[in-house]
Amino acid sequence: MLENLQREDLTPLEEAAAYDSLMKKLKLTQAEVSKRLGKSRPYIANYLRLLGLPDGVKQYIQKGQLSMGQARTLLSLKNKTKLAPLAKRVVKDNMTVRQLEQIVARYNGESKEPAKKVAPKKSPYIRASEEQLQEKFGTAVSIQTKANKADQGKIEIPYLSNEDLTRILEILSIDLN
Repeated sequence: MLENLQREDLTPLEEAAAYDSLMKKLKLTQAEVSKRLGKSRPYIANYLRLLGLPDGVKQYIQKGQLSMGQARTLLSLKNKTKLAPLAKRVVKDNMTVRQLEQIVARYNGESKEPAKKVAPKKSPYIRASEEQLQEKFGTAVSIQTKANKADQGKIEIPYLSNEDLTRILEILSIDLN
């Protein structure tokens, strides 16, 4: 059984089942298993928690569609009835662990982040202006308008080096010498 745990191709669920089996057969605690295997107790505990997931969620893990980090985040969901539908959404939308953490925090009523302001869509005039400037400067150009004044804003032209800045200034016919 210990050799089986040493394999590198174990899925998280296979690893969890092996820890569970080891604990039951040898009547060991999580701490004793962790000490014997050189793993931390929370590491063992997190894997064992996977065994309590609904079967549908376990299938996502087994197929490699849901990572250990995503599964752990799902386990922190207070309302367990939302677990399976949220897991399905994670797989469907190919969410990162960070994205999932934000959703779980919101579901748990722990959202510490203020609601993000949605940037207003850029007008066709602004988009066309950005495209023309990008062609002229050969680099990304961003035009930001003020939220409360559509006729005011700023133009951002990033540069990657002093030579790049000099090239942009030359296009603008600005000579600093």
